[in-house]
Amino acid sequence: MKKITLLFCAFFALLFTTSTSFSQEQEVIAVIQEPFVVLLDPADGSVLDNQFIDLTPLNPATPKDLLQVDDELWISDQLEDRIDRFDLDGTFLSTINTDLDNIKGMAVVDDEVWVTNAGSNNGAPGDAIIRFDFDGVNLGFYDTGGDSSFDIIDIGNNEVYISYIGPNTKIERRDYSGNILGNIVGPGVVTFIQQIEVNTTNNSVYSAVFSNNGSNTAGLYEFSIADGSILDSFMIGSLRGVAQLDDGNILVSAGSNFGIQILDPSNGSTTVVNSTESAQYFSKIITCVAPTTPTGDATQEFQGGATLEDIVVSPSNVTWFATETDAMNNESPLPNTTPLVNGETYYAVNIIDSCLSEPFAVTVTVTLGVEEFNQNSILVFPNPTQGLLTIQANTPLSQLVITNIVGQVIQEKDISNNQFVIDLRNYRSGIYFLNLTDDSGAVVTKKIIRK
Repeated sequence: MKKITLLFCAFFALLFTTSTSFSQEQEVIAVIQEPFVVLLDPADGSVLDNQFIDLTPLNPATPKDLLQVDDELWISDQLEDRIDRFDLDGTFLSTINTDLDNIKGMAVVDDEVWVTNAGSNNGAPGDAIIRFDFDGVNLGFYDTGGDSSFDIIDIGNNEVYISYIGPNTKIERRDYSGNILGNIVGPGVVTFIQQIEVNTTNNSVYSAVFSNNGSNTAGLYEFSIADGSILDSFMIGSLRGVAQLDDGNILVSAGSNFGIQILDPSNGSTTVVNSTESAQYFSKIITCVAPTTPTGDATQEFQGGATLEDIVVSPSNVTWFATETDAMNNESPLPNTTPLVNGETYYAVNIIDSCLSEPFAVTVTVTLGVEEFNQNSILVFPNPTQGLLTIQANTPLSQLVITNIVGQVIQEKDISNNQFVIDLRNYRSGIYFLNLTDDSGAVVTKKIIRK
């Protein structure tokens, strides 16, 4: 099982209909069961989403492994010799299709992605571990000496385990520089080890064995890390994938009519999860439950001078945004000291542990006091503007201050008339706030958009 520490928040709200007032990181198990990526509950192996990603439009041949890489999901295709990249919503992004031939397991190792490779087509190096950065740039490879690797897991402390097939089927130890440290399981014990999974509580490695070798037939094996001895074995078929569940049982996968099953290691019995299609490797991805959407009145009224922190919503510690797009993407949050602009809509988002709720829109009405001058007495045009902005007021103005969307002062100057032009041509495209003060000290705020 790949050991990943990155957040995966975007899709998980779709999986749960029960509202919750808190958020927490949560793991799910992803497995490729052609042609879909299926999501399973790590507690008991139950299906959460049986069609999270549909690979059909990409014409897959043998999609093998799924790996979370930063804010993406990578899927290796063994026969198509490529890695398909998706965002965390399961939307296809791009493909890595050079320098790869007959690829299987992948792992994030020391800020790199290591990929098992066996062929030499497409410029690939033959039997090797190919290394990529998180952008998909090839960083080189580590030769595996003519042996065909099949899976990789990073156990930390500058060490990885690699499974192999063929005459030299084994589980090998290497450091992060690709140097061989020795074997956990040497050649000749079993044949064709596919996915491997460390059982930390027993200092052992679970191995999905695909082929027969004399008395040691295909099935699930548990090997001692200390000496490579067989601690346990279950002759349940030609296995491909293996993953531990929180309840002590073990997920296993194989071809058609086997699919995904749960093994109870206490008695060797199996329970079918989904047997309709061939299944491959399992991989844990860390997700989070979306926080509850803020609540409150959708329209609220304020006196002049009010700021975002005066808007009443629950919970109160929300993050505000000027547009719904910014709110959905957690971009350009507004300071709570941002002055409210009459007629504007602001979007509140509940953010906990980097997970975002749905945005809640609040439209404000700002009522001016007797000492303040009316917003309608000021014309600002053209707005949006390409650069030159004309200001016309019915009363003399004394000061203008322009801030960006995060509250930084971009321009500030004293003025002594009620009609003038300001030049925004050197400003970046975006939203700005124009604060105008008259001779009495009253202030009006206008939102301006620089195209």
